[in-house]
Amino acid sequence: MTEPIRCVPENAIITGWDFSTGAVKCLAFDLEGNTLAEARIPTDLWTANGVAELNLMQLEGQARSITRAIANRLKELGRLQDWIAGGISATHHTSGRIDRDLLQVRRAICWNDHSLAHFNEVGLKRLGGQQKAKEYTGGPWAIRYSLSHLVKDETQISPEDWKRTTRILSHGSLAAGYLTGVFDRTSVSCAASTGIMDLRTKAWRKEMLLALENPLYQQLAWLQLPTIVDADEPLGLLSLDVALENGIAPAKRPLIFPTSDDQQAGLAGGGAANPGQIAIILGNSAVVNSSSDGVPSEGNLDVMRLNWGPYLWMRCYNNGAQFLDKILGDKPDWVNLEKEARMATPGCEGTMVLPFPNPEPSLGIHEPRFEWLPALPSSSGLKFRAALEALACLVTLGVKAHEKAGQKVTRITVSGGIARSELMCEILASMLDKPISTLESFEGPALGAATAAFASLELHMRKQAGIKEPFTIADAMAKMIRFKRVVQPNKNWVEAYQKLLTQFKLKIGI
Repeated sequence: MTEPIRCVPENAIITGWDFSTGAVKCLAFDLEGNTLAEARIPTDLWTANGVAELNLMQLEGQARSITRAIANRLKELGRLQDWIAGGISATHHTSGRIDRDLLQVRRAICWNDHSLAHFNEVGLKRLGGQQKAKEYTGGPWAIRYSLSHLVKDETQISPEDWKRTTRILSHGSLAAGYLTGVFDRTSVSCAASTGIMDLRTKAWRKEMLLALENPLYQQLAWLQLPTIVDADEPLGLLSLDVALENGIAPAKRPLIFPTSDDQQAGLAGGGAANPGQIAIILGNSAVVNSSSDGVPSEGNLDVMRLNWGPYLWMRCYNNGAQFLDKILGDKPDWVNLEKEARMATPGCEGTMVLPFPNPEPSLGIHEPRFEWLPALPSSSGLKFRAALEALACLVTLGVKAHEKAGQKVTRITVSGGIARSELMCEILASMLDKPISTLESFEGPALGAATAAFASLELHMRKQAGIKEPFTIADAMAKMIRFKRVVQPNKNWVEAYQKLLTQFKLKIGI
């Protein structure tokens, strides 16, 4: 039995902001998870010389402008007064530096910045290796973790900029700051993706800053880290200036709760509340997430911590929807592609694509490997199906990594833009030889952020009212997350896809 709602008004609207490296969106949901309004704007990254960086002045503008747009949509519906709270999803590991005037010291370095591998290697050597990282934090220090940014900063920014920095903040904590004016706090979820937080105690570990060579920079970085706070304590109200700009009465400003990094948000948006439940997000990156009461028993999965307690196990690939964009272009005819691809046989008559326009360190692929074997097909349908099969191979390897690490899979959900393809879901279910559940909403991170905010809001209001019974994220998911259908494996495809997966592993050398 799920816990009933006792405090949040039944007409309440909860927003979910989703700040990604491809776009920013804000969706307004009712308490049943229905989308009432939405707004979307693009993101432009600085990508010269192989980096991926986000200008913080752009992020500030995005936070304000997307909020203006969603407020206008709610005004048109006559529902602005019902907007009671909001949650934020933003990219894991992405982080930037600001000074005392909240101005950018340097752009935010993004999760998919491929210049970081060298600095991660240098930092690990100084630290004493990956075993030391696990000793200090309970998990590995992966390349994309934002501690790698600080090692890079030693060689890239001036001593004056190190001293001018007042805060080093994650993508989501920065966005939350621009919305609330609060820049000195961060969530467990965000702190976990830095590589500096001890996953067991949910506190910073100063020893991880030994990855920096300069003792002064070690001390400065320690002072520039924000305070880690509980998820059920709001960061604050939407700032007064943003509210007044959008016609929101000072007394009716929504509460903003600590950020979910996009992996936590994707897990929540995928309805994966309990150990054994895996959430696959097929977005700009292909991601396989699960939660657990402990760390993986073996393997090299990324490990983080969820705002509501358990550990997050993650396999996040650098390649996903961006790989499909490279093959299909900006505006493909999805309906016809799906029809043509269904006419091709599983395995595409021996045609295979290695889906790595970006490196994939978790698979030992340190340079791009985007290659058609034996040759690029002329048929667009064959090309599309081979691309979906390649992504299914990636995801299947991710699920198997979770199982090998000790996860006993009880349910698999799939969300994200590519999950709109029924063929993709059928291919994936057949390669896994397991049923997968699809969601009514494809907006996993935004819905997950709103669901987490709803759980935090109800719990926060209960504490204020002296109600002792807890309200959990699972209770909130039961209200807001709705499943669409279960996709069963196609038994006529299973054997062919087991062979394809074996061939794929041989081609990439694992």
